[in-house]
Amino acid sequence: MGLANLFLRAKHWQLFLLLFVFPTLVQLTAIGYRTTTLRSWKDLGPGGFIYLGLMWIAMLCLIAWLWAMGSFLNHLQKPGVRLKRPFFLVALLYPPVYGTVFFLADLPSKVILPLHLFAIFCLIYCFYFVAKGLAAVSKGRQVSFSDYGKYLLLLYFFPIGVWSIQPRINQLRGQNRNAQAVDG
Repeated sequence: MGLANLFLRAKHWQLFLLLFVFPTLVQLTAIGYRTTTLRSWKDLGPGGFIYLGLMWIAMLCLIAWLWAMGSFLNHLQKPGVRLKRPFFLVALLYPPVYGTVFFLADLPSKVILPLHLFAIFCLIYCFYFVAKGLAAVSKGRQVSFSDYGKYLLLLYFFPIGVWSIQPRINQLRGQNRNAQAVDG
């Protein structure tokens, strides 16, 4: 079945629970475990490591959802319209790697700031890649910002956007599966 297929066929409410409700509950539960003077990862304690592990899983789920959609939509686009996938893959991998390194390494703020800004840029690029891909598949042509801006905003606010983006992904997946059955 594959991980991508799991995210592509998931319903909007399932993704809302996985990508928003689960991390929110983890954060609310962890409030009591957090120490007030956290100077390094050594100060966390067992509850803190469980919290970080659960939040890392939640972040990986968001990255996996973006990867599944971006790869699927890029595959559906006409070759001349497709965005370049290599930077999309780097943009997907950088935030979790950066988050892990940031947490474990004691880096000075002048090093952390550009790395952190690049992580933010990578996430925005992932949203852009998926939004532009969704608009290009829907329109069947090269698209401008006015065509994909709505999708970009919905993805940026994904707890709200998942309610309209995922049904469209489900619909495209169903159409693509039917087209492959007819062609195959």
